[in-house]
Amino acid sequence: MKVVIIGATGLVATELISQSMAMPEITSVVAVARKPVELEADAMDLAKFKSVVISDYEKFDDPAKAELSGADVCIWTVAITPGRLRQFDFAEVKRVCQDCTVAGLKAVSEANKGSAKPTTFIYMSADGVPEDLTKKPPFLGDYMIMRSETERLVKVFGQDHDQVDVHIVRPGMVWSSITFWRSVVANLFWATNLLTSAIPNIGLKVLAAAILDQAVRGFEKDDLSNADLVRLGEAALAKGAKR
Repeated sequence: MKVVIIGATGLVATELISQSMAMPEITSVVAVARKPVELEADAMDLAKFKSVVISDYEKFDDPAKAELSGADVCIWTVAITPGRLRQFDFAEVKRVCQDCTVAGLKAVSEANKGSAKPTTFIYMSADGVPEDLTKKPPFLGDYMIMRSETERLVKVFGQDHDQVDVHIVRPGMVWSSITFWRSVVANLFWATNLLTSAIPNIGLKVLAAAILDQAVRGFEKDDLSNADLVRLGEAALAKGAKR
């Protein structure tokens, strides 16, 4: 199985790559990013990994499309997250989150034209994205409406193009203990949700495990909520621990 991970230098993408490298079902991992992706020296089976550099996620030239060809799964992780919104004007946020996503989906479709089976395209959206575009959420309203519009564009494209089979995952806040401050945040989220379950969140390893489990074994439904991802990811990690 060939898996392409786009936005490969991000937090979630990095974990996806790490877990993919350890899965025997995945025989090829292509990491697409704006700078080279390097694995740790002790990474398993380096021969199945390839780093592909592109200048802009909105522009896939022919060599880049060639690397997408034959992909069984493509995981799109590119986005400007809420925590980074103040660093950009909204036009750039929309370009990265929406225009680049649609361009990438088109590139995957074109690269796999004539394939015997469609490429599973997994779009990583966000928890809380409204289904009704007329109902703007009170928090991050314009941003969430834009992400909802992007989901709709992705779904419509998938319905109109046989080369791709579109699925959407909607994780909540992703926490990790990779750094000291992420460890602090992780513990705060764990404590808060232990008492209230008020903030939809998911651990980094759990999220990656859920996405890869569904990518390899097939999606139980087209759209997966944060609760779905927690359930599936924890089950996948527990299964892996027993091997």
